[in-house]
Amino acid sequence: MKEYRDEIYTLLHDAYFGDGMFYDGSALIRHARESNANYRRRKQLAYYLNYVAPIVDCSVAPVFKDEIRREYRPTKKLTMFFDNVDRIGTTLQNFIRRQATNAKLYGVVYIVVDNAASLGITDKENLDTRALPFLKAVLPKDIEAWHFDETGRLKDFTYKSTVYDNDKWHTRKYEWTMTTWRVIDADGKVLREGKHNLNQVPIVQWFGRDTDPTRVLPVPEFLAIAQTNLHIYHLCSLLTQICDNQTFNILIMQSADKMQDMTIGVNNLLTYPIDAKNPPGFIAPDSGPAKILMEQIDRLVGEMYRMSGINSVIGVESAKSGVARQWEFERTNQRLVDFALQCEKAEKDIISLYERWAGETVDYNCEYPRDFKISDVTESLTQAQQAIDLQLQSETFNVEVAKKLLASYMPNLEPDVYDVIIEELEAVNDDIQKAKAFEPDDEGNIDEDDNSGYPRAD
Repeated sequence: MKEYRDEIYTLLHDAYFGDGMFYDGSALIRHARESNANYRRRKQLAYYLNYVAPIVDCSVAPVFKDEIRREYRPTKKLTMFFDNVDRIGTTLQNFIRRQATNAKLYGVVYIVVDNAASLGITDKENLDTRALPFLKAVLPKDIEAWHFDETGRLKDFTYKSTVYDNDKWHTRKYEWTMTTWRVIDADGKVLREGKHNLNQVPIVQWFGRDTDPTRVLPVPEFLAIAQTNLHIYHLCSLLTQICDNQTFNILIMQSADKMQDMTIGVNNLLTYPIDAKNPPGFIAPDSGPAKILMEQIDRLVGEMYRMSGINSVIGVESAKSGVARQWEFERTNQRLVDFALQCEKAEKDIISLYERWAGETVDYNCEYPRDFKISDVTESLTQAQQAIDLQLQSETFNVEVAKKLLASYMPNLEPDVYDVIIEELEAVNDDIQKAKAFEPDDEGNIDEDDNSGYPRAD
């Protein structure tokens, strides 16, 4: 079972990065009638059309198109943690963005929220040496063991990691329980161990889609797409082999029995009798197999985009009705929203563990996008003008129209500036309503019984 799991994660990794089996040709299967020499040459000529990477990226990039909105009480320790969450200089935003790709590609990624082994007496000492919590990502291929209690809570978690020490690479196992931790070498010797007071395993589950938390190793969402891309790689190699072996036309002509070999080129000519019934000509290989391969490749490319749910975004053009395209994009939008919620939950869980390790409360909250519709600014302006032209006597309605317009016209507006604009609009609307309350009617009379809520002028 573990070998099968390793094969899956290796395929996903190599398919996304175009490395390993796709780089050296080892993913290609030798044909039953293919010689060793032809097989070696086919691997040398093989090329990889990478569809997995853009499909995965299109499922992640929209979530991080803009800076994630984060609200918290800034502290010196938290600021230092945000600027370097993994002790190698990675900011929180970049770390989250990178691991979001891993979560989507592999189906899940686990974030270990660890703490410095040696802490100072004061916060200043900890800041000077960065004795703070830090993050480490664990890919599913490195998970060794886990257990849940009867309530579905994670009791323990074991994963492996490779470290470079004393000019050598060593495999280490890390075991976490709800109260203890320890590090074990390849021979089973305990190198370090200790206790913690978190009363939980400091591991954050980050799924690529909504998944049962007890499914520690869910089936990766893009496994079928990676397998399809592998088949396209194989078909492309066969197509290349056909082109390489059969591209050039062959000259054919009748010849006498004793006719010797001749060389035909651009600097000489070939003569034949004027009354010849069968003049020389060219014969070309059958193009049927190549056409079949090309059609199959095109069909599989379309299937990959369909399976990924982003065929309405890239890769595929089709004559569909406006309603059909709208429903298709709604499906894409919902998948992006679902993943954004997974990212938001993971980030909040990470900061919650940080607070417990650091012993401080930062009142943290983050908000990921809830809508990924591509707004047309011109259309938004037109719709806003049409809404205003309705002249509905509602201050709230006008402000909400303004909010939608700002979201479309100025999507990257700073929160403080956004709040100021809304406050100014509310103030203007308030003045307009007051002015209307005291406007005379067509006969010059002021309504003594108006219900505006403002005092009448006597």
